[in-house]
Amino acid sequence: MKRVMSVLFVALTLSLSAAAQSVEAISKASTTQYYAKSSLQGEDLWKALEARQCAISVATVNPDGSPNAAVVIPGVTKDRTALIFGLAPNQTLENFKARRLAVVTAYIYTPAAADKLERNKGARIVVEYIADPELQKKLIEANKEAGAREGSIFMKIVKILPLG
Repeated sequence: MKRVMSVLFVALTLSLSAAAQSVEAISKASTTQYYAKSSLQGEDLWKALEARQCAISVATVNPDGSPNAAVVIPGVTKDRTALIFGLAPNQTLENFKARRLAVVTAYIYTPAAADKLERNKGARIVVEYIADPELQKKLIEANKEAGAREGSIFMKIVKILPLG
C-alpha cells in the first residue's frame, strides 16, 4: 500500500506542477481513466469521506515548483460542496493560500477482496481554496456539527475524477 500511495503522491504532485495552474491542467493530467470502474463516486464517495474510511492525501505545489504531499483527515461540509481542513501552520496551508488549487486523493485498500476493482477504490478530488473571509465565517457557522471551527480551512470541490 505504501508503494501505491507513493506513486499516487508523485503522479498527483507532478500534475499540479504543470506550468498552467488551472483546473483543466490538473484534470487532464491523466487522459486515460484506468480505474474508472473502481472509482468512488456519488453517495459511496460521500459516505466513505464522512465515515473517514479512506486514506487521504493532498497534493500541492511549493513556491519553487516542487511537489508537496501531505496525509490529512478532512471533513465534508453539510452541503457536500467543500472539504474542511484543520491544518496547523505548515507548507500545505501556505500552498493552499498561494496557489489555490490542490488535488485530494481518497483511497481505500481492501486486500481480502478477490476482484482488483474491489481491492482498490478511490477518487481524486480537485479542490480550490476559499479565501473570502465572510464566506469562511458562514461556512464555519453552518458546519460546526461537521467539525468546523475558528481557523478551519475550506476547499471548494471543483471536480471529482477516478483514480489514475
